[in-house]
Amino acid sequence: MPRQKSEVVYSMRSTTPNDLFHNRRSERGAALITAVLLSMLMLAAGGTLIMTSTMTGLTARDSTAEMQAYYAVEAGVARALEVLRGNAVSNPAGTRATFKNVLCSPTLWNSTSGSLVNVDTAGTTKFRVTSIIDPDNLDTITNCALPAYKPMRLRILISGYGIRDSKKNMEVVVDRYTLTYPVNATVTAPNGSGNPISFNLGGSNVTSASGTDASGSGAPPVAAFAVAGSDYNTTNNVIDGCLPDGTNCGGSGPNVDPPDPLVLTGGAGGNTPSFLQSVITAREFMYGTEGMMNAAINQGRYFTSEAAAYASTQGIGATSPDGVLTFVDGDVTLGPGNPTGQGTLIVTGNLTLNGNFNFNGVIMVLGAGEVYRSGGGHGNVYGAIFVAKFARTGSSSDTFQAPVFDTSGGGTSNIQYNSDFVDKAKSVGGHAVVGVREY
Repeated sequence: MPRQKSEVVYSMRSTTPNDLFHNRRSERGAALITAVLLSMLMLAAGGTLIMTSTMTGLTARDSTAEMQAYYAVEAGVARALEVLRGNAVSNPAGTRATFKNVLCSPTLWNSTSGSLVNVDTAGTTKFRVTSIIDPDNLDTITNCALPAYKPMRLRILISGYGIRDSKKNMEVVVDRYTLTYPVNATVTAPNGSGNPISFNLGGSNVTSASGTDASGSGAPPVAAFAVAGSDYNTTNNVIDGCLPDGTNCGGSGPNVDPPDPLVLTGGAGGNTPSFLQSVITAREFMYGTEGMMNAAINQGRYFTSEAAAYASTQGIGATSPDGVLTFVDGDVTLGPGNPTGQGTLIVTGNLTLNGNFNFNGVIMVLGAGEVYRSGGGHGNVYGAIFVAKFARTGSSSDTFQAPVFDTSGGGTSNIQYNSDFVDKAKSVGGHAVVGVREY
């Protein structure tokens, strides 16, 4: 048997160390470090998310508390205004919420007493009126002792409180009047037409006109009549008992005090009310966006006839202690037998004073601009009258036409200035909030 050759097997495996693996021995544990770093990153992200969620929750809670305090102080403002509008009963009952009474005796009303007042039933939101002052005269103690004192504005500071000791403060300034205009005469009648006023007061037993304040304020009297400079001689002649042209002065003149008419002057320093400075301002006052007609419509006090006005729930203000705004787009007859009126009466047609009548406040005959007296009996107007003749629409160059004021008809009448009734007439739309701010 032949001898077999032995087989030699050579390995192809290299005996030289492999650098690819040999040199990475220093990287052992890198995966662990990477995992730790990723874990830390995720932990940080999670912590940030948790912190953000926590902060959001705290912010939302604080925001809720702040909003509660804000709503509470707003409720305080509303409650204070309710007092001034006469919609809150005093304690004890029977005291009217005039500006003077609220300033001088705020504790008579719960909302203005300075005590904490709950807004919600749970008592978590409250408000307190912290201060009421007259910003035009800070000497409250001295002023409140004066019988004739009438603050024009009040500044009321109110704090509202919510949960978590949240607090908001507000200041509100309230004007006593919704209508602001000077009354420098019992009867004011502008005229820029160049034609004379039709002016007749009758004899001494027919018409009495006085600028003496019937409220007893003791203030100096205003003029009985205020007219354009071109109408001064006409009105003065009639007051002196003459005919308008100054002739036939033998009769007795009407009872007018002060006897000299006031001449109306325009401009910033003039004595003419702003709404009668020109036909433009008169139209804006009557028919502008914020004019008297729209104000009356908003209050449900605009009427197209006197019959509708008298038939309304409030009539022309006879049963309202502070009077009402009544806007009649047409003619109006006061009397005979018609109830007493109070407040502000605006007439776009003719005004007739007939028989027995009484009105306390301001009458504005703006449009037709004619006032007449007829019938028997006796009538009284305590307050002021404005008479102006102008068209509802027209050009910007239009001027006031010659008005008519003729009270020489039957019966007698007394027309006298009264500051109390004028004040009430200016407030018929409620008091005006002239400013509110958070502080």
